[in-house]
Amino acid sequence: MELMLDTANLKDIAKGITTYPVTGVTTNPSIIKAEGAVDFFDHLKKIRGIIGRERSLHVQVVSQQCDTIILEAEKIRSILGEETFIKIPVTEEGLKAIKILSKQGVNITATAVYTTLQGILAMLSGARYLAVYYNRMLNLDIDAARVIKELSSLLWANAGNCQVLAASFKNISEITTAYANGASCCTVPLELLTTGLQMPSITKAVDDFHANWQLIYGDKTILDM
Repeated sequence: MELMLDTANLKDIAKGITTYPVTGVTTNPSIIKAEGAVDFFDHLKKIRGIIGRERSLHVQVVSQQCDTIILEAEKIRSILGEETFIKIPVTEEGLKAIKILSKQGVNITATAVYTTLQGILAMLSGARYLAVYYNRMLNLDIDAARVIKELSSLLWANAGNCQVLAASFKNISEITTAYANGASCCTVPLELLTTGLQMPSITKAVDDFHANWQLIYGDKTILDM
């Protein structure tokens, strides 16, 4: 299982990799836009500097045509490193590019996956990750959990070098449901992880433990014992 951060915010990334078992960072044009008019490659270089080479960085192309998707992928890799994962939407033109690039050894994250068929086609074309848009699917009355379960079962049965990367979450329940249905990786905003650990019941339990310790030992800590 893996956990990635779905953000381009440098402070969130720095905090996230320090606190949580993060294995990578995913970005897209909308996520970059949230950071303002930043220099595209300079900002991504800063992200790489924070996460190091041991974590994966996923960067999305913006072209919608196969030929220019390939050119954009080549430029991204030339600047950010050949290990960079190139995110390509699963359209007809996108699939053409995925097939060509994967044969060249390029790491591909197939994105904008809404259906099982899209995922199958991307997997067969050589994608390493299938980015399934969980909450967006729910908004379209698509059973996101079922799609993840079907794709995960197919990947497991065929022992392919591909993983379901669930994305587009609005609450904690969606994340845990995605994992429970076979997603081997989820990419989430830092605030959802923070929310998950700041529940009043968790805080109360920790405070109660501390209060009970003080009733017996006062201000001493275990280090003082």
